[in-house]
Amino acid sequence: MSTNQSFRIVHSNDIHGRIDGLARMVTLVKQLRAEYAPFPVLYLDGGDVEDSSVRLSNLTKGRAMHQLLHVAGCDAAAVGNGGILHYGYQVLPAYRAASCFPQLLANLRLPDGSIPPGGQATALLQVGAIHLGIIGLSENLHQFYTTLYGMQERSPVPLVRELATQLRQEGADCVILLSHMGLGNDRMLAEQLQDEIPLIIGAHTHDVLMGGEHVGDVFIVQTGAYAQYLGCLDLHWDGSRLQIKQVQMLPITEALPPAPEIYAEVTRIEEEMAQTQSEEMREILAELAEPLTFAEDRECGTANLMADMLRARMNADVAVITSGAAFSAPLDAGPLTRERLYEVCSSPANPGVVTMTGVQLSTMIAYGVNPETAARRPRPFHGQVQGFLHLSGATIEKGTILVAGAPLHLSKTYRVAGSDWELGPYGGYAKPEWNLHPTYEMPTILREALADYLRNQKTPITLLMGRLGSLRD
Repeated sequence: MSTNQSFRIVHSNDIHGRIDGLARMVTLVKQLRAEYAPFPVLYLDGGDVEDSSVRLSNLTKGRAMHQLLHVAGCDAAAVGNGGILHYGYQVLPAYRAASCFPQLLANLRLPDGSIPPGGQATALLQVGAIHLGIIGLSENLHQFYTTLYGMQERSPVPLVRELATQLRQEGADCVILLSHMGLGNDRMLAEQLQDEIPLIIGAHTHDVLMGGEHVGDVFIVQTGAYAQYLGCLDLHWDGSRLQIKQVQMLPITEALPPAPEIYAEVTRIEEEMAQTQSEEMREILAELAEPLTFAEDRECGTANLMADMLRARMNADVAVITSGAAFSAPLDAGPLTRERLYEVCSSPANPGVVTMTGVQLSTMIAYGVNPETAARRPRPFHGQVQGFLHLSGATIEKGTILVAGAPLHLSKTYRVAGSDWELGPYGGYAKPEWNLHPTYEMPTILREALADYLRNQKTPITLLMGRLGSLRD
């Protein structure tokens, strides 16, 4: 029979680049470790520590945030969707090297069935006198990984059963699940895995479960998002069963002093970037003949520039792009450096192209130039207004959509470029019933594609404005 062992798990999820919050969280982690001594304490993270809207995360494609999580003392993390979705599974080796802890991803596999390099399905951790097995899962967003990368998704329930058995054969006394699947999926898993796992540490849906939640004999916890809370579980393994002794959801407030080692690591990363990226970032990509505006409530020059790039790069008849999915600030006239472009174009969206009918294109444009649509603040935009849909190769004149100067034909098919926000299933522009199959350029993101486009422009850049007419004609 296994040895009795009391231990503590502290857990976070969906930090999304909040460095200040993480620094304060580390102070609390250290306090919780100290007060629980001499019993062991694990720190587990449910994924999505990275976020493209945060400069340090943006410029390193998320790698820096995994370095900070390592400094925070994290022991293992689930692979979230924040990095792999936009930068490709190719980013995982960099995350693993930066974090020095297991990046857990069991259910999403490469076309040959293997786990992406840098990831692993399970971890077996020594916790005092016992061995704790951990399985990591991540949601296949709207089958997006399958569509983009041809990745296979293993059915989670039989997979967890298989891996739990394997972990026990390898010496695990107890097996738990670290899930970036979302609360609804976690509840489903709990219902079907009553005899396999006693605990699911969840993420992805940003739910705050103050006292946790029982689904039968399985306990589920999740700490919201943005480093607002740190979860703390006091547990006891009695030789055959994991007992939940105490559940705490501890707020991360300004009363907690930030841990200096986090800011010291930020400084080190910034200095490293300055040395290794300075020449690249100082590169002048193009000359702008005039300032390019950024606006949420009207047509703007920055989004028009992105639309022109997409149409040219994807060899499309028409390009569409939402201003908030492209830029976050204007560009001044004159020389445009790569650094300035990257600062104002933090979007992790990917270029894509699809063939659609005139009816579908007309519906998409009408939806995108509706002021109510433009005023939305979707969750992926982190509070930013998404703005109007911008066009290249098409204009709106007195309520009529023109493509290459001629009225749009409803029965004709058009090659339409955009980002995954417009062409994918979650932005609301392309309707699921259309059953479109966009082709995406992965893992290229918009700013990289735009930098290539700008470097190939021979003259100072000027843009045609007035493409959306009055928006109300």
